[in-house]
Amino acid sequence: MVLGDKSPLFYYLWMISTKQINSLIEAGLKDTDIFHVETEVRKGNYIRVYIDSPGGVTIEECAKVSRIIESGLDRTIEDFELEVSSPGLNEPFRVLPQYLKNIGREVEVIRNDGIKFAGKLIRSDMHGIVLEVMNDTPRAKEKTDKYSTRNEFISFSEIKSTRVQIIF
Repeated sequence: MVLGDKSPLFYYLWMISTKQINSLIEAGLKDTDIFHVETEVRKGNYIRVYIDSPGGVTIEECAKVSRIIESGLDRTIEDFELEVSSPGLNEPFRVLPQYLKNIGREVEVIRNDGIKFAGKLIRSDMHGIVLEVMNDTPRAKEKTDKYSTRNEFISFSEIKSTRVQIIF
């Protein structure tokens, strides 16, 4: 069997990897404020890349990242389909820069034990997040409907998912 005959072994040996795509993205975004969120490489070399930045990403920035990836791959060796976009509003956070970008916004956090927290994202660092959440009961003897709040630290190891709460 000759590798040039595009046998099943050829496709296995030349399959595009997530690591390969991530290396191209990392090098291409080095001096920008755009950050890489996630890469998926599915069967048939369908590549989906999510990027973001503190101010959001434009179509032009997605096109730039697409060109960076395409320039590092050779379609004559392995054909692929490529999609580059920002993660949707309903997608869970994947990386620390997404938490930093959303400080001050209302989020919903589900811990690994199933307990849900909803509140304002106050702080985030490499260890976890701090949410401002409402206490369960109104302040004693207060004549308003306001609730008291507390800050809740949740470590990243405890977080199953975090999403921005869309409030209308």
